[in-house]
Amino acid sequence: MKFTFSPALVKKAERWVIALIGSTVAVTLIVTLLAGRESFSASLQAISPTALLWLIGLTIFESTVRFYRYDIAARALGLKIPFWRLMYYYTVGYGLLPTPGKVGVAIRLWLIKQYHGISYSRSAPLLIMDFITDALAMASLAAFSLLLIDDPRLNTIGYILGFGLVLGLSGVLLAPRYMASFVKMGYAMAGRRKPRTFARLLMLVRTTSQVLGVKLLFSATALSFVGWASIGIGIAMLMQGFGHQSFTATEGSLIISLATMGGFITMMPAGVGGAEVTMAGLFTMFGVPFAQAVLATALVRLIVLWSTVLVGLGLLPLALRGIPKTKLTKKQKKGSKE
Repeated sequence: MKFTFSPALVKKAERWVIALIGSTVAVTLIVTLLAGRESFSASLQAISPTALLWLIGLTIFESTVRFYRYDIAARALGLKIPFWRLMYYYTVGYGLLPTPGKVGVAIRLWLIKQYHGISYSRSAPLLIMDFITDALAMASLAAFSLLLIDDPRLNTIGYILGFGLVLGLSGVLLAPRYMASFVKMGYAMAGRRKPRTFARLLMLVRTTSQVLGVKLLFSATALSFVGWASIGIGIAMLMQGFGHQSFTATEGSLIISLATMGGFITMMPAGVGGAEVTMAGLFTMFGVPFAQAVLATALVRLIVLWSTVLVGLGLLPLALRGIPKTKLTKKQKKGSKE
């Protein structure tokens, strides 16, 4: 597994992100204007500054929880990296997250290798943990919210999603044990050729099992659940600021979880397009006027996603310039090979 982040690649990724932000803003403006200038103007005037501040504060809280989750996984892998450094690498990754191929996810591992000499085979489980625990937490939050809403049809969907979640969790817990057997079987079927490749795969499976153990998996998933639920609370406060006093954290949590899952299904960078359409549709399903639904969707995506992307883009040049120019020490080389 090799990643190389040249200045040309980074600049290309930055241009992609900026173009994506610009196109998202343009589409949002067009849709809101089509919804009617008067209704859009009224929606703008109804925005509560206090509600916006709450959503910003809860987004910062969610990011902090995410950093801590990354840190406990790194410690489980024996990666001795200070918390603030991991927070730095993770934030830089936000800058390139809305790119094809998830460059932002890979650059975190690349920075860890450049600054600390830690091989990808040792740090890759961080990527796996991040994705799996987010998926489990998102599905759990959606199922829990569906069961709390007073609608038999949505309750049924919640039960089905909950059942699928149990099956998925069982698969995640059992996967490392069986994956090791599959790697050994593959090595035998390949005539015991390319032993180094299969040895690296086996090492990756074994290190991954360290972050997919019951205790750490549940801890990381619980942290992710709390983080996303806090965004749901922020969305509820935003809608109450718009005057929808009956809008609760249950609806807000359902919206952020299903919209994020909807964006993931589209396979677009950062779920652009799918997440916005799903979110706006869910807002209208809960009785929010279309113009307000579009504006609320734009505000949530701007604060929860695009603000972190812009912070990451701002830190990216500093991270690249700060990469050590000296050769790795013997201790770092030894750690890289382990």
